[in-house]
Amino acid sequence: MKVKMLSRNPDNYVRETKLDLQRVPRNYDPTLHPFEVPREYVRALNATKLERVFAKPFLASLDGHRDGVNCLAKHPKSLTTVLSGACDGEVGDDKTVKQWKMDGPSYGEEEEPLHTILGKTVYTGIDHHWKDPVFATCGQQVDIWDEQRTNPICSMTWGFDSISSVKFNPIEVMCYCFLVILY
Repeated sequence: MKVKMLSRNPDNYVRETKLDLQRVPRNYDPTLHPFEVPREYVRALNATKLERVFAKPFLASLDGHRDGVNCLAKHPKSLTTVLSGACDGEVGDDKTVKQWKMDGPSYGEEEEPLHTILGKTVYTGIDHHWKDPVFATCGQQVDIWDEQRTNPICSMTWGFDSISSVKFNPIEVMCYCFLVILY
């Protein structure tokens, strides 16, 4: 007479504490899992795609700010030139427009503005024309300036509204078409 007996080791299926994960027995026989190889291929391909999506290559550091960066602007023709601005009190609301050279100062050299214009009101926005040496400022009014002059070419007001932003139209470069955003 033959007697067969099932015996299980409780260490294989009983949890020691409630926080332990429950062990689930798996059968690794490839005939029971015919789609395992294509499934693993798709998982590996998706993982590779996600690594590329979430990869964050370090491009550059925006040094020189004591507070968080508030705005960024790119040069319209140069892909390597990016300008940044922060609310750290360096510039202030002093009614001035300062033109700086794009190259940084040499070692030990103090950086000075090339041209300074004193305006009548506090400025909340500025934009440069895409081709001409002309720029626009806004605040209580919109002023169109020539780079070499200290007085605006023309000034426009819209009642008592404050103007928060001004942008030149990149398509209509022959005339001075711009966008004005009122508060």
